[in-house]
Parts: sequence; C-alpha cells; structure tokens
Amino acid sequence: MSEHVFSRLARTATVSALALATSLGASGVAGAASPEDHPIEVSIGASGIQAPDSAKGGLVSFRVKTDDPNGRQLQVLRPHEGVTPGQVYQDLAKAVSSRPHSAAEGIRAVNREADLLGGALVTSRVHEQFTEEIAPGPVYLLDLTALRKDPAHPVAKLLTLAGTGGPSVNQARFDDGIVIEHGLSFQTEDVDHAHLAYLVHDQSDQIHEMELRPIGAHTTEDQIAQYLRNVQFGRPARSPFTGPATGFGALSTDHTASVQAHGLQPGRYVLLCMVPDERNGIPHAVLGMHKIVTLQ
Repeated sequence: MSEHVFSRLARTATVSALALATSLGASGVAGAASPEDHPIEVSIGASGIQAPDSAKGGLVSFRVKTDDPNGRQLQVLRPHEGVTPGQVYQDLAKAVSSRPHSAAEGIRAVNREADLLGGALVTSRVHEQFTEEIAPGPVYLLDLTALRKDPAHPVAKLLTLAGTGGPSVNQARFDDGIVIEHGLSFQTEDVDHAHLAYLVHDQSDQIHEMELRPIGAHTTEDQIAQYLRNVQFGRPARSPFTGPATGFGALSTDHTASVQAHGLQPGRYVLLCMVPDERNGIPHAVLGMHKIVTLQ
C-alpha cells in the first residue's frame, strides 16, 4: 500500500472512530474545555490503586502514574451485561499465563466477556495520559502487574462514570500521528516524537496492546524477532531492550484512544503487542506484531 493511500485510509478510520466533525488538522471546538486539561488522576503501586470513585462519562481522560521503580501496568475494562468483574479477572489471569493453551482460552473468554478500554504501562520516570469516549456506567481499573504476580487476589477499583455533562468528541484535541492495529501488524503515520499524542485504533478482530520498549541504535527487526522466539521456547536469549516497558494497554476491537507519554526520552523504540493470540495462545509479538520507530 502506498504511503499516500495509507495516509488517506488511516485518516478516514480516525475520523470515523472518533466522529470528529472538524476538518483534519483542527484542534476541536474553539474555546471548549478539553478533558485532557482535567484528567482523572490515577496512581498505581504497591499500596493499590488510588483514583476517584466517580467522574463524568463521555470523552474521558486518564493520567496514570506510579512510584514503583519496576513499573506497573493499569488496565481499564467494562464487563458485558451479566458478567461479573471477578469472572473477567479470572480469565485475564489465564490470558497472561505462560501456557499457550490456557492463554488462548483466557483471551477468547475475555473477548466475549468485556470491553477492554486500554490502559497504561508506566514507570517512576514515565507517566501516561490516554483519552477516549466511554459511555456512562461502571468501569474497572485493574492492576495487571499485581494480577500476574497473584492471580487469586486481583487489585482493582470501581470507577462510576456519570450520565450527563461530560465533554463530547468534538472537544478532543487532534492527535499528531496514528497507530492502526490490524491483523498481526502495526501501521503507523507520523509516529516520530517522544512527547506528542498518538491516536491508537484496533481495526482487527482480536484484542491488541501497544507496548513500547527502548532499543539500541543498531537493533534490527530480525534480532527482536529472534529474541522473542527464543524466550517463547525457553532458549537462552540476550534482551535487545535497553529499558523498561511503557505504552498503551489492551484495546478491544473497533475501539480508539488518544495516547501521550510524559517523560519518555528520544530514541529508537519497538512497538510490541504481547497479547496472546486467540487461536494458539502465542503472544502476537512472537507471531510478528512488532515495529521499530524512532522518536525525536
């Protein structure tokens, strides 16, 4: 696909997903307050999850921080009607297991049971802000790092989004670039700066995430692929990553969010999706879903 055609298709998908009425390059309704200016503050760490009990629905922005030197991963989700949060947590625990059969079974169940609304991989030096349209009702903030360590005792918090009065999509700022997740690949446009906001859209039929790992100046896609395969099959491997993971959490099919990192250093990074495939339970990155980008 030519760059020109991809650019046009990506922009079309973006406008459709967010229902932006403004022309491309605009920054929302003039003079309107943006939720990015007044985000829901979330702190995640060894002491649990600190966040308000309620907020306005509509266009919702989360700013996620941690004091954990090893980093934390927050996941936002909404169970479907008739499904309990506990059931979703139980199946997510299967999905993040190291056993492919169990991982495939777990992620298939999660896809049936809930909408995954993204999240944040943060460190003590890098915090994340993400913004998306969420209808009124309950959502759950889950410490995915804690779930991996102790699946029997999930750490989560209920956040109730109120019915009216929230900002609309027409008050969203226009993003600086785009990441489209589809099939087992990332397609990117203008993803070239460490401090800008990027729109992430899951255009596939599976759940995806956008993990970001720093790499060296000469690391290649082939080296990353070989490392991921070695880890998957338990072979000795030297990591090509030069720092901890940051990025955006798991997103269900046809969902979209704006994502911005704060404190991320310029350099070369690789986008990775570590969500297990529904068919075989192998992480999508091992199956080829990774892409190198250079951020100024």
